[in-house]
Amino acid sequence: MAETSTLPRTTLRYKTTADGLDIHIEVWAPKALSNDPGNPIEKRPAFIYFHGGGLSVGAREVWIPPWAFNRLTERGYIFISADYRLLPPVTGHDIIEDVKDLWAFLTSPDLSIPFPDSEAPRTLKIDSDAIAVGGSSAGGFCAYMAAMHCKNPKPKAILSIYALGGHIFTSYYLSPKKDHFVHSFEWLDKKDYEEFVYPYTKGVPATVARSLPAYAENHPLGPSYPANPRMQLVWLNLHAILRDACQLGEPSSTSHTAIIEAAKELQEVAREKIDERHKRNLFAQFNVSSDWPSVVFVHGVCDTGLPLIDSDHIYGLLKDAGVPTEIYRMDGEEHAFDYLEGAEEKWGREFDQAIAFVHQATVKNN
Repeated sequence: MAETSTLPRTTLRYKTTADGLDIHIEVWAPKALSNDPGNPIEKRPAFIYFHGGGLSVGAREVWIPPWAFNRLTERGYIFISADYRLLPPVTGHDIIEDVKDLWAFLTSPDLSIPFPDSEAPRTLKIDSDAIAVGGSSAGGFCAYMAAMHCKNPKPKAILSIYALGGHIFTSYYLSPKKDHFVHSFEWLDKKDYEEFVYPYTKGVPATVARSLPAYAENHPLGPSYPANPRMQLVWLNLHAILRDACQLGEPSSTSHTAIIEAAKELQEVAREKIDERHKRNLFAQFNVSSDWPSVVFVHGVCDTGLPLIDSDHIYGLLKDAGVPTEIYRMDGEEHAFDYLEGAEEKWGREFDQAIAFVHQATVKNN
């Protein structure tokens, strides 16, 4: 994210939890600011970004997609990247609480955002009627939660970047795995992360809202092996109780159409099995309705970290509900393809279109 270093930025605390944990956001000003001395405080649209990391690792200053950051700040958006509490020991319900508290903080009419360390110190305000939300991978789950739980005002658009949560109840998530993922590790040693596995034989782990990625340079399995044990939690299976309850098998066909149809059937099976409170609060796929924000999807066709069916399934639900939506399926691309060298040259047109969709929904229709 070298591009961000030239823009005015500031760090704000948006909440303190009951047990005293401060949680922060990083805020960047747009690339162009007014020089009108008669307008010392500008009101701008904003984009809220949630980082990936399996909901168990990451922080507000890492894994920000440059293509989205650059295009949004060039269009005049305040760019906000948020920390949120990480699993474990908290649950998805706690993460939703963070998303809602962040939304209340950012939409408060009293909020002013100073940038005191910039060459020309300025103060900005957020146009609460022009906020878009996005997230990559597990951060997309947080973006979907904003669509579900943040209503007054509601987000105008969602940018879903190979997001988690479009269809959790498939064999991909719930069946035991025999092969490693492209971005995982061929061997995971339980002793390296057992402190985070329930029932917590070493005591309940500390609640954190940030955990930076780190790698063990001299590990026998290579320099990409994680030194931060939270990085390994990303690849653990969901609980066997869900697998047994939903009685999921492997897809009987590999055709995309057949997989989509099977996903619809699995959606109905899971709907009958999940506790109402969890279903109402945690699962985007059960809560799509006509009042959702507009949603644009960016997803690699060959993604083995979060399969394309996640985006395709909820995209279909949104279309059926009459919500404006578009999807960009990147042929041949894996998980996190947009961080790789050459992604801009290869997919710049699609990136342009995705951000134009967000802008149209967020600003043009206000």
